Amino acid sequence: MQVVVGRIGRAHGIRGDVAVEVRTDEPERRFLPGTTLLTDPYDAGPLVLQRARMHSGRMLAHFEQVEDRSAAERLRGVLLFIDADPRESPPDPDEFYDREVVGLQVVDAERG
Repeated sequence: MQVVVGRIGRAHGIRGDVAVEVRTDEPERRFLPGTTLLTDPYDAGPLVLQRARMHSGRMLAHFEQVEDRSAAERLRGVLLFIDADPRESPPDPDEFYDREVVGLQVVDAERG
């Protein structure tokens, strides 16, 4: 199963860094150096994360395949995915992934 973890924004600087709109509650887990991210459109990747850091409230990332600002600008708008194990659950037992609650019945505790 593929899960969206981010969307590439504008280039940052001249060395190929990009801003990433994070779409995961676990960026520290999903954006580790060496992680391979799948892309939409497909032919933009896969991309291997070289480094990521927070800067002024947003994530900046650098991918091995991106050498300069021009290459970074071509990635603007690309969605980033990971392959996730469908049996995987969040580490906190009181949290759930969206896919785990789809189809569940909602019950009002006060109405019984």
